Amino acid sequence: MGYLEKESWGAIPVELRQLVMFLNVINHGTFSEAAKRLFLSQPTLSVQIASLEKELGVMLFERQGKNVILTPAGEILKRYAIDMLGLRDLAVRELQQYKNAIAGTIRLYSSTVPADYILPSLISKFLELHPEVYIELLRSDSSAVWEKVLAYEADFGVVGTLRNHNSVEYVPLQGDEIVVIAPPTGKYANWPQTIDLATLQKEPLVLREVGSGTQRTFEDALIEHGFDLNNFTVRARLESVEATKTAVLGKVGLAVTSRLAVKHEIAAGKLLAFSVKGLNLRRKFYLIKQKRKVLPPAAKTFSEFILAHKQGE
Repeated sequence: MGYLEKESWGAIPVELRQLVMFLNVINHGTFSEAAKRLFLSQPTLSVQIASLEKELGVMLFERQGKNVILTPAGEILKRYAIDMLGLRDLAVRELQQYKNAIAGTIRLYSSTVPADYILPSLISKFLELHPEVYIELLRSDSSAVWEKVLAYEADFGVVGTLRNHNSVEYVPLQGDEIVVIAPPTGKYANWPQTIDLATLQKEPLVLREVGSGTQRTFEDALIEHGFDLNNFTVRARLESVEATKTAVLGKVGLAVTSRLAVKHEIAAGKLLAFSVKGLNLRRKFYLIKQKRKVLPPAAKTFSEFILAHKQGE
């Protein structure tokens, strides 16, 4: 990495455009013809070559009338100038391909409900359009997703709760409702679609883990009404929606979960879902990313694809 060392700073003033001029003089044999091809005046070209010689501390050309021939030092520079300008052209072409190509790896973190019930179908559709892309979807709770985005460990994230971070931008993705779920048997089969808090307090509950956006929404709604979890009988805390549904079917207790996560069970009559009177249990999922993070073309295109296909908020 010698070009980064202090001792090499003196070489930095040599510019690529000077090398272009240098090679043009070689190719055309005279300053006047090279200047014409470069759309420069001959004095301007002569000044630039003289400046290059001064910066390098060597003579590059021998003047023989109107013609010039390379000195041994000029022969050395010619080899490297061709290589340097060739590398420049390769870099420009590769960067152009990078800018236009939708390929490579996309790394995103998502809270449980979007990871399981929203993103998979979008990923499938996107990969059909862009087969050169590889998507790594990592599932966690909303709190952990926030930490990954803040640490620049994800291209972007999808969460069910917001935080006040000026460094992060967010866009609403999809609306959701938290519901109470119960087995379709016994007294629950006779409950109305909306129950009150007093009814819910009489039932054992199965909760999600601390850090879950679903759990946070439920607890925030309780606090607004002067309640907290101490007013309920909590039987268990589980770290996944599927485990929660299994526990409810096993009659461990009722649970609060996303309506999106149980829509198929509700439609099939395997679970019942209830709203709670007076509690604001509606929320949104958000796409979040660091404002300063520059997304690769594939990740940028996928985030735009997600937002273009977002459903009702």
